Amino acid sequence: MSDVETKIEQIAQVIGQFDDAQVPRNIRISSKEAVDQWLLNKDKDMDLRLGMTASILDDIFNDSNLPIHFGPMCLQVQTVLETLLNEVRDS
Repeated sequence: MSDVETKIEQIAQVIGQFDDAQVPRNIRISSKEAVDQWLLNKDKDMDLRLGMTASILDDIFNDSNLPIHFGPMCLQVQTVLETLLNEVRDS
C-alpha cells in the first residue's frame, strides 16, 4: 500500500469519528458518503477523491448544527487532504 493510501486510510478513520450520537444525522450521512463514495473509492482518480472529500468536509464545517468540538477536527482533516492533493498533483 502506498504512503498516500495509508494516509487516506488514516483520514477515513478520523472522519469515522463523526459517526457519534452527538452529531446530527445529516452530518453523519455526509461524512459517511465522503468516505465511502469518494475517499475510499479506488475507481475514481486520486485528485477527485481527495478534492470531493475536502469539499464535503467544508460543507460539514459550515453546517451550523456541527457540534463545536468537531470543528477543529474537520479543519485538520481538510488541511491534510489539501496537502495530499498538492502532493498528488505535483507528482
